[in-house]
Amino acid sequence: MLSKGRMRLVRSLQDDKARARLRLYVVEGDRMVRDYLAAGHPVEQLYATDGWCEALPEFDGMNAGEVTRVSRAELEKLSALATPQNAIAVVPMPDEDLDASQLPEGLAFGLDAVRDPGNLGSLLRVAAWFGISRVVCSPDCVDPYNPKVVQATMGALLHVGVSCAPLASVLRAATSFELPVYGTMLDGEPIYEAELEERGIILLGNEARGLSDDLLPWITRRITIPPWTAAAPGKESLNVAVAAAVVCSEFRRRGRPGASHG
Repeated sequence: MLSKGRMRLVRSLQDDKARARLRLYVVEGDRMVRDYLAAGHPVEQLYATDGWCEALPEFDGMNAGEVTRVSRAELEKLSALATPQNAIAVVPMPDEDLDASQLPEGLAFGLDAVRDPGNLGSLLRVAAWFGISRVVCSPDCVDPYNPKVVQATMGALLHVGVSCAPLASVLRAATSFELPVYGTMLDGEPIYEAELEERGIILLGNEARGLSDDLLPWITRRITIPPWTAAAPGKESLNVAVAAAVVCSEFRRRGRPGASHG
């Protein structure tokens, strides 16, 4: 049976300060909760309907923590969704401290003031798809564990490590490793012609204002996605997550054996 204390705790995790204090976040949805369990990711509390629980194999070995079977009415009180599904998990946040020594190991995203939850969630999905395991968010990004961000990731947080840190400091540390910093900018070199390495930091900025001025001195190569036709009302820019996918695709294409390089 669901206690009032448990209900208050789960509902409190919709708030940034409560998540930061408790080091917990919420994962919602049948498939996403199942993916967390199947991956062996620690789950502190699991709330699910009888039917959902019975459709799963035994919870043994799944790090399922405390499992509470709830009614649909109780699940609706726990959920942040307009139309809840059948399962909600309370998950501990991983250690988010950034180890600068990990940066030279491949490609990483540096996200500057990405404030839309859907965009940040989509960017994490792009990172997971293209094998980018490290994402650094500036302090003025939306919280990566905001329920709307988590929902938009579709489970990508299982594969991507997310840190929050001042990007200028991160880029300063990158210089000690002679790590390329690629700034995505409208006035950059077309990405299909630019020299690209298999390691580096790809900077992606706020859609309204682009990258912050204090990051510009650290950029070693400005890149852009050239438009197919001239800009016009209604087609002046790409969504940041779409742009990230195009950029990552070109980086990965270049890294394939036999691929032509710009």
